[in-house]
Amino acid sequence: MNKLTQNVGNQKQEAEENRLPKKITHWLYLSKKKSIAALSILLFISIVLGSRINELKFNYSFDSFFPQGDDDLEYYQQFIQEFGQFNDFLFVVIENEDPFQKDFVNRLNQLKSELNSLKETESIISPFELKGIQINPLGVNTYNLISSKNQPNEAALEELDLLGNFFGRDDHSVMLLLSHYEFNDKNLADQYYVNILNKIKESGFINHMVSGKIQMQYDFTQKLENELGKLLTICLVVIIIILLILFRSIKGLILPLLILILTLIWTMGMMAWTGKPIDVMVVMIPPILLIIALSDVIHFVHKYDQLREKGLDNIKAIHQTILVIGKATFLTSATTAIGFISLIFIPIKPIKEFGLLTASGVLFAFVITFLALPSILTLFPSSVERKLHSNLSWQNILTKIYNRLIKYRIAVVFILTILTIAFTAGISNLRLSTSLIVGLQRNEPELQKVAYFDDNFDGYKPFELGIELSDTSSLLSPQVVDKIARLEKYLKEVYGVKHIQSPLNILREINAGLNGGARKYAVVPQANDLDQVSRYYYSPRLSDGRNQIEAKDGRLIRMIGRTKDLGSAHYHILNEELGDFLKNQINGNGFEARITGASYLIDKTDQYVVSSLLKGLAFALASVSFFILIFFRSIRLAIFTLIPNLIPIAILFGLMGWFNIDLNISTAIIFTVALGIAIDDSIHFIARYKLEGQSATNNEAIKNAFTGTGKSILVTSLIIILGFSAFLSSGFSASYYLGFFIVLAAIIALVLDLCLLPILLRKRT
Repeated sequence: MNKLTQNVGNQKQEAEENRLPKKITHWLYLSKKKSIAALSILLFISIVLGSRINELKFNYSFDSFFPQGDDDLEYYQQFIQEFGQFNDFLFVVIENEDPFQKDFVNRLNQLKSELNSLKETESIISPFELKGIQINPLGVNTYNLISSKNQPNEAALEELDLLGNFFGRDDHSVMLLLSHYEFNDKNLADQYYVNILNKIKESGFINHMVSGKIQMQYDFTQKLENELGKLLTICLVVIIIILLILFRSIKGLILPLLILILTLIWTMGMMAWTGKPIDVMVVMIPPILLIIALSDVIHFVHKYDQLREKGLDNIKAIHQTILVIGKATFLTSATTAIGFISLIFIPIKPIKEFGLLTASGVLFAFVITFLALPSILTLFPSSVERKLHSNLSWQNILTKIYNRLIKYRIAVVFILTILTIAFTAGISNLRLSTSLIVGLQRNEPELQKVAYFDDNFDGYKPFELGIELSDTSSLLSPQVVDKIARLEKYLKEVYGVKHIQSPLNILREINAGLNGGARKYAVVPQANDLDQVSRYYYSPRLSDGRNQIEAKDGRLIRMIGRTKDLGSAHYHILNEELGDFLKNQINGNGFEARITGASYLIDKTDQYVVSSLLKGLAFALASVSFFILIFFRSIRLAIFTLIPNLIPIAILFGLMGWFNIDLNISTAIIFTVALGIAIDDSIHFIARYKLEGQSATNNEAIKNAFTGTGKSILVTSLIIILGFSAFLSSGFSASYYLGFFIVLAAIIALVLDLCLLPILLRKRT
């Protein structure tokens, strides 16, 4: 982000910065004709880009957070082509004091019929219509496992695998499992979800809860709309207050706001033209750009007003402003953009797009500022800031601070070293972990639903495992059945999967059916009984159950169940152990089992966080170093510029560990962005130091740079802190933690730039 600098006003500076091609130098002397032409071009581009902003849509897709290019993603996509997605369902929970009350059961069955009448509904499973099997000489018959007449006790529900499955463990809730077809149009999914809520309301049920993929996407998009409005409102209020304090004039309010609005129109318009919807990441872009573009504007206006005070007319003042601050402003815009571009190394599509779009917006802000402001000030040449007479002397205050800093520099370095070591020690506490519902704060209402299902219905998180059989293996062979049974036992006892569905469920029911439906026979049949059981396995009456768990004529099998959302750190260990179990004890001889599913892919994003983060930081450091070397033409100055900005990044890692904040795809975006933003203070300090060094000793140059840029660094750091503090009101973890850690990074960088950087420069020969 661009920082305020002040003109050193010496001839060497102007001579150096006037080394521009004659055509560019000539263009910098604006006339009214050139200004009108420039503003016309800006207006035309803004109209074209802004013409489709009303087409922007809010959207949230869980699938977009899957790691791109991953082998498991490719397998999962092939898997769902056979079975469909295991998350195309809704949990419809209805609460009642007595869930077996006859009137309640009748109303529940009526609701089931109403929901079934919706064309998007594929099936609904009610616990009161679950069937057991009885087999007699005439064939396969079914019967209701439970009824409202014979109320089963808790032990009976547990034996039937219904407690925590269809009946809540709170003893007051019943769940309908509703399956719907896959929606490719979110508007249709939203309408279907609203229709379901209306049906429940019309049925007279007061205490109810509906949860599932389309519900979360509906709630998320509603939250995105509210979040964008809230963040923009807070940022605009903060910006207006800052502008009124800094400039104290109507012109000082309108001009910056105009630049900010144009920046948003260009960026959001580009999104509309490329068809990019507003998601959980994009919602942060407008407020971020408001903060960044504000610094560009303040930087330009302050320099222009300073030159007008020295007696220059508006044309020369504009010309000198562009020459003096243009290169430094471009460099700081470039470093900020690099911080966002570095996010392309994270293999998550929304994060990549967020980085590229924000980087584009940063560069748009630079272009608009240096096209619009010179043109407007050419046509309306009066100063922007209304001067306020004050006895406060920043020069004297900063001189006293600098003298004390140098006097106690050894103590300052010692204290900074101790604090840095203490803060960075928290790195050892860092933990990689994410949750199924990506991007929400822990106390948000949406996650309360997850907690409810974890507590009462044995988990919200879908579990899936695929089994492929070779042509030489038979699903109902003793060897295959034994492997599935051992695998099911492992998943229940070690992994913690509840209510598993597999071919064994059908085999158990057939075995019980052959014994008059007695539940004690609802077990996996012995090897010598499989021939008899297998005769009934492919009965047409059992086709619905088979279609959920097998495809390709029994060559592809799906095991599904539910687990609690305990975080990816918990399941990463379990997945590794499961992989070893499959490799060493299950797979082979025509039987290959493999964990898959949306939950598994979301958990797997953790594996990419560290490597992607290191690649992004390496790219950012290399790119920033390259630009700094070109700008300063000194390896030593480049190193001194980087040191005060690498320390804050290390401290942020440590603080994340001390605060027990998980490192995941929501928090991994912080570090490269913080580097790109924080380094700008150092760039302006070093730039001023280098210019002062042309006509002063090393120590004098440091002092002049400190007193000349200290106020600017303080003011713009305050802008960053206040601006990004708005994100602390966000319910999305990515927004909240970005704001939280950028504020911390700004504070740390401010301290190091004003306390450590001058001491480092004194060591320079």
